[in-house]
Amino acid sequence: MASRDYTASVESALRPLLAGDERLLAASPLVKDPGTTEDVSAGDELINLLDPTILLGLGTHPGNAVQRAVFGRAVTGPAGSAARRFFDTVDAAPAPKLAVTDRRILIVGIDARPRASGGWRRWLGPSEMVATLVTETSRADILGAVAAPAGVLRRGRFLIGFGDGSGCVLVCAPPSLAEPVVAAIGTPRPPAADTGREIQ
Repeated sequence: MASRDYTASVESALRPLLAGDERLLAASPLVKDPGTTEDVSAGDELINLLDPTILLGLGTHPGNAVQRAVFGRAVTGPAGSAARRFFDTVDAAPAPKLAVTDRRILIVGIDARPRASGGWRRWLGPSEMVATLVTETSRADILGAVAAPAGVLRRGRFLIGFGDGSGCVLVCAPPSLAEPVVAAIGTPRPPAADTGREIQ
């Protein structure tokens, strides 16, 4: 119910970004995924933990081992891969929203803009929701999506795979929106060439 309500509430704002017969299947606000984006070196992190400046709060962050153990990997794939570009765009957006259509997956920003141009009505009068496209990916470039493992710290998290073998994690807020978004993206199909990469 919450998914239909949210999708219906933003459809009018998203409509100008869609082609004439393009259908909006699901939508959700996104939050930054707290998983790690780089490989974790346990040896390096143990050495960093021995640095006394870290214990005093003066040193650098000790590492990502605990973050990786609790949340998992946020993105996999080399610099320039489809997933890394997609994840970085979502990560940099101030308040990203995900829209899944029958043709594309869009990341948009949605703002409320006043209908009146001046005076007190500009601030107190009616407003309308306006969507701005941040980035988009064709459905043909997406292999599919799966819900992340269950857990208190992983609710709303799902993995999305790209045709070049890379993948990234997105997090829906509220978490109840993740299931319909994953269903709208679809079950993963095998990539053209298996790269052996896996997101945990």
